[in-house]
Amino acid sequence: MDNLNMTILIAAIAGFFGILVGAILVIFAFNLRIKYDEGKERRSRELEYTVKEIETLNLLNQKVNEILQKRNLFRSDYVSFDSFDDNYITIDDFVFLQTFTSQNNFYLPTYLVEEFFKNNSHRRVILSPEETVRLGGYTYKGGRALMETFSDDLVRIMEEKKIYLKQLSNQPLSYFVS
Repeated sequence: MDNLNMTILIAAIAGFFGILVGAILVIFAFNLRIKYDEGKERRSRELEYTVKEIETLNLLNQKVNEILQKRNLFRSDYVSFDSFDDNYITIDDFVFLQTFTSQNNFYLPTYLVEEFFKNNSHRRVILSPEETVRLGGYTYKGGRALMETFSDDLVRIMEEKKIYLKQLSNQPLSYFVS
């Protein structure tokens, strides 16, 4: 009987250690899976954010290019200062630019946008309220070059974001990366 009790005790201890090792393996595997899912979710959010940044930059760039092309449409009403670099922005377009940048501030490069508006405001030609209403907008002395530079900067940033997006998309997920 003594030998039988010893065998049962050894089997019980071995079973207990087996259960303990199995529990540790399950906990380890569960934690790995949680880290993998968190990494996958984090990457998904980062991809969505980068796509939203690119879309926002693209929309702003489209509006800036639209404003640049309006000069030819309003040439007869345009206040000319004998400079091709002058720019005309309608009141509606100016309000759109300000509201768009303030609503999408989270996705836009803040410094670039602030510098654009600051530099643009220094170039605004002071006209009487009647002339401004007659024109329906504001004239900026030398503002065309500023708008083109701003558009080029937006395109450059979009290209950088697209490269980053491609790198992020091609990066493999791992169970052991935290």
